[in-house]
Amino acid sequence: MSIHELYKSITVMLLNLFIIPEIRMSKLGLSTGAIIGIVVAVIVIIAAVVAVVYLYKPSAPKPATPPGFVIPISDFTPQNVYSPSFAQTFCSKVGNVTITVWNTYSVSENQAFNASLASFEQLYPCIHVEVTYGVSIATSNFISAAKAGQAPIVYRDTSDDAGKLFAAGLLLNLSEYLPPSVFEQYLPTAAQNFYLNTPSAHGYYGLPDNINYIVMFYNKQYITSPPNTTDQLINMCLQVNSTYHVWCIAYGVGSEWGYRFAAWFAGFGGQIFGPNNMPQLNSSAMANALEFWYNLTYGLHINAPDMNPSLEGQLFTSGQAAIIFDGPWDLGTYFKALGCNLGAAPLPVVSQTGLHASPLIGSTGWVIASPQASGATPQQLEAALVFILYMTGPQADLNLWNYAHDIPANIQAYNQAVSQLKAGQLTPSCLNDIMEGIFAQAQYGQKFPNIPAMAYYWPAFHQYATAYFANQTTAQAAAQGMEQYMLQQMAQSSS
Repeated sequence: MSIHELYKSITVMLLNLFIIPEIRMSKLGLSTGAIIGIVVAVIVIIAAVVAVVYLYKPSAPKPATPPGFVIPISDFTPQNVYSPSFAQTFCSKVGNVTITVWNTYSVSENQAFNASLASFEQLYPCIHVEVTYGVSIATSNFISAAKAGQAPIVYRDTSDDAGKLFAAGLLLNLSEYLPPSVFEQYLPTAAQNFYLNTPSAHGYYGLPDNINYIVMFYNKQYITSPPNTTDQLINMCLQVNSTYHVWCIAYGVGSEWGYRFAAWFAGFGGQIFGPNNMPQLNSSAMANALEFWYNLTYGLHINAPDMNPSLEGQLFTSGQAAIIFDGPWDLGTYFKALGCNLGAAPLPVVSQTGLHASPLIGSTGWVIASPQASGATPQQLEAALVFILYMTGPQADLNLWNYAHDIPANIQAYNQAVSQLKAGQLTPSCLNDIMEGIFAQAQYGQKFPNIPAMAYYWPAFHQYATAYFANQTTAQAAAQGMEQYMLQQMAQSSS
């Protein structure tokens, strides 16, 4: 029945129910005005019901097999892709296919990736993987390549940057190509990092391979027990400076893009986005956090000035700084330099507020470019799905843990990593304490915003934090400038 026919039926029903028996109703003491009021009320109610029926009818179920595919959706599971029988069936049905992959792993992570890639290609001789190594995460090259229809078919990205690409229509909506049970194979936090629900994009757009965030790495040669509060941090750092004549901290606040600073912003009571995903950087929390680090750098001289990520790492690995804030992805570099003198602990509580400095809990993972962005055929998309399921499966995630000590996003691999840790099975044995410190930080974190507007936070922070640390503006004006920049960019993107 069409909506016009439905309304016609309703009109006839109303005539039969109310208009024709009007005389009988008037005998009950109901005036004509009351009768009309009843009729109007009923019309409104029924119209509302009609609206619900027609505007909120359930969406059509997705097809069992996407157009052009020869493998049903239900068969794309982590359990299947590791199965030799599935691999043999896949190769016999799909045939030889080549996929292009952009790899963004670190040196130690690439050891794990290469081990997983070798086993993948042995299991799937029909899938040839062309890998481009050394691609920077959040690269604008992907967008440029996608607009030309030449993006890689598979790309490893951060959850927030990939969210921006997904909202722009450049990534495959995996919710339409994988069974729902797939997304339950990962830690909920990691899976949700790759889920977006906006008017322009809705669904999962990536499969996570790890959980990541920053921690406090420290050199046990200078610090025997990590500080729990910022007051303890300051007192400890003053002692380190005077006793050992090295920098206590190497942290280039004025040159970073706000990734690590988000933890301190939260510790001072701030949050990047508030209700309706509107930025909330223009706050006393931002000003106080900026002033805190300015004082540690230029007032107390316990944080090395004029730092950038490269110089920070050099100071820490050479023993010229006692503390650095970084993530597990660089653990291999620091452990190689310091050995069992390396320690790791959660960021301290901000004494001024009583709140933990809470880093962004994010994930990296594998995404697939939309066919329009990469020019991929259905067969290449099928191979790409198999590839990302394999690379985020239990064995590949365990490789990342064993080689690079990435925290696995795959639940099975994560549970095995935790079991190893509890049993003290890591070698050398001091790695167990380091990883316990890294895992402990997960208790005090904040969800990584993966909404498109997050893309404007990075340049907003960088521009105004740099100006503040160069004495070109005040902390309050910097906080205001950050928020105004974000609002302007959001307005332009929606116009």
